[in-house]
Amino acid sequence: MTQRRDIALTFAGGGNRAFYQAGLMQEWGDALWPRVGAVAACSAGAAVVTLILSGRIDEAREHFASRRVGVRGLFSVGRLRRGERPFPHDEIYRATLEYAFADGGFERIRKAPFPVRILCASFPRRIPKMLGIAVGLALYEAEKRAVPGLLHPTLPRKLGFEERWWDARECESPSDLVELVLSSSSTPPFTNLGSFDGPLLDGSMIDNAPAFLAEGVPGVDKNIVLLTRPYDPAHVGRRGHRYYVAPREPLPIERWDYREHAPVDETFDVGRREAPHHRDGIDALLSS
Repeated sequence: MTQRRDIALTFAGGGNRAFYQAGLMQEWGDALWPRVGAVAACSAGAAVVTLILSGRIDEAREHFASRRVGVRGLFSVGRLRRGERPFPHDEIYRATLEYAFADGGFERIRKAPFPVRILCASFPRRIPKMLGIAVGLALYEAEKRAVPGLLHPTLPRKLGFEERWWDARECESPSDLVELVLSSSSTPPFTNLGSFDGPLLDGSMIDNAPAFLAEGVPGVDKNIVLLTRPYDPAHVGRRGHRYYVAPREPLPIERWDYREHAPVDETFDVGRREAPHHRDGIDALLSS
């Protein structure tokens, strides 16, 4: 008998903190993937889930580490003097995705038996793009700080940012998928402005944990939402048909920490260690 695919997985953004999600899925993948009917993701969450589905996440983590050799901080004066971007993030991010999607990785993603919806944000029509970037990011950060338990932001939408999403399986080439993930993660000045289909910004401007994207897929009636920062326990766990999984403590890495010795592996290991803590709640959702 074919198992029913009734579960959605939502991968929130969070920069390098998203490696926590990879650690969780290392422990849960065998139980969850056969029941997944849809995936929703944005920003670094989109990177993590495509790395997992490529079947090359271990190789990609090694490549990511190799590309960071010699990086000492967020900003490099030496790179600026050489006429290069002072922020190393965009080229390292791009190279890691390109590496993961090679050697059959892209083809494995395209063969996923469920949609892999990746969220981006398009700009307000009447606001210049550079002003829109500054105001949009400022509103997003301000709302998070003003409402600590807020899981789904609202202010950037009110400014005029609009949702744009695509199914990763519909990308025609590895380079297209790279551009889609980078557009979903676009956070100037660390990365370039997204350009998958017109100018785009980080999907977090719409919803950092875009659970709504997966919930219109026929047959999906449960959603496991993987967050990347701690929340008050009152705001996570089982909430109706959703189960929110959040780190129990602040993760050891910062979003844009691309230093050579950034604690990427340590963040991955936190996810693996915390997976059993959340398992009872996940099992209860699966059996409901």
